[in-house]
Amino acid sequence: MSVTAITTAEKIILDASQQDEALSDRNTHATRVAGKGADPEKKALFASVTKRIDYTPKFGTELHGIRLSELTEQQSEELAALIAERGVVFFRDQEDLDLAEHVKLGKRWGPLHVHPLIPHNQANPEVIVLDSRYQPPARYNTNNSWHSDVSFEPAPSSFSILTFDEIPESGGDTAWSNGYALYDGLSEPIKKFLEGLTATHSSDNFKVLQALTGRKTFGKLNDTEHPVIRTNPVTGWKSVFVNAVFTREINNVSQAESKWILEYLHDLVSKRLDYQVRFRWAKHSVAIWDNRSTFHTGVPDFKPFFRRGLRVTVSGEIPFFDPNSGTQAQAWEAEANAIIAKQEAAAKAKAEALEKASATTA
Repeated sequence: MSVTAITTAEKIILDASQQDEALSDRNTHATRVAGKGADPEKKALFASVTKRIDYTPKFGTELHGIRLSELTEQQSEELAALIAERGVVFFRDQEDLDLAEHVKLGKRWGPLHVHPLIPHNQANPEVIVLDSRYQPPARYNTNNSWHSDVSFEPAPSSFSILTFDEIPESGGDTAWSNGYALYDGLSEPIKKFLEGLTATHSSDNFKVLQALTGRKTFGKLNDTEHPVIRTNPVTGWKSVFVNAVFTREINNVSQAESKWILEYLHDLVSKRLDYQVRFRWAKHSVAIWDNRSTFHTGVPDFKPFFRRGLRVTVSGEIPFFDPNSGTQAQAWEAEANAIIAKQEAAAKAKAEALEKASATTA
C-alpha cells in the first residue's frame, strides 16, 4: 500500500508488520458509564449553545456555539447524555479540535479502542485513518453497509467521534439510523421474541481481507455473543443491536430462521427513512454518535473525489438486556404531549386575541 497521497506529514501505520502486532490487546471496557449521572436538563451544556437544530423530533441534533476543545467536565457529561438520547450530535467550525484534542475528548468518556486492522496514526494508535485512497476502498470509509462500530468486540464502542480533514466537492455524506425507533416500531410479539435471543458478532470480513492480502493485524479479530435487544445504560431505553456488517447469525435458531430475522431487521435499518438522518460534511465538522443505539453508513457517491477522516472510538460496556428497561417511545410520549399542549395553548391565545380585536372594532 502506498501512503504518498496522505495529506499530512504524520506517518500512518497501515500494517502490523510495520509496528506492534499486539496493539489492540490493550483494548478494554469502560469502568463507568459516561453521561449516566448528568443533569437531565443539561443546563451547563446548553448555557453555551447559541443554536440547536433537531434533525427529526427524536433523532439527530446539531449544536452551535460549543467548542469541543473547551468543554468543562460537567458539559462533557451532559453532552454524553445528549448523544445517548439523540443518537448522533453534530458540530460545525471546530477548527481547534486537533489530533490531541480529538483524543482528549474521547478519553473523557472511556478508554479508546485500537482497531485490529484499519490504518492508524503512529503517535496515537487509537486514531484510525479513514481514507478513500486506501485499497481495497470498500473496507475503508466508502462502504454503504449499515453497522455499529466494532460490535464484534466483547465491550463494543459506546461513542465514536469523526471529523474529516479532506472532503469531496460533492457527495460523501454519512447517514445514521435510530435503533430505538427500530425496536419501538416492532409488534409486541416480535419484540418479546427478539428479547430472548442473542447473536454472534464477528470480524469475518476483516478475516477475509487478511486472508486475501496477507496483512498482519494489530490484535485479535474477535467473535462475541451479544443480546439482540440491548438496553442503553445511559437512557435505559431498548434498542435493536444487530448489524449487516458484523452480525454473523442469530444463536439457537436454524440457519434459515437466522437469515430471515437478520434480513428483516437490516431491511428496516436501511429503508425506513423515518428512522434516519443524513449529514453533509464540511471542513472542521464533527459528528459524535452512540454505537449502542444507532447504525451508520458512509454514502459512496463521491468519485472521482476523495475524502479523508480521523476517528476515535470509545470502548463501552459489555452489552446487556434489562427486561424492565423503558423505550424511547415511552419517554417521548410525555414530551410530545407537552409540545401539543403548548401548541394548543398558543392557538387558543391567538383565537382569543382575534376575537377580542374583532369585538373592539365592531
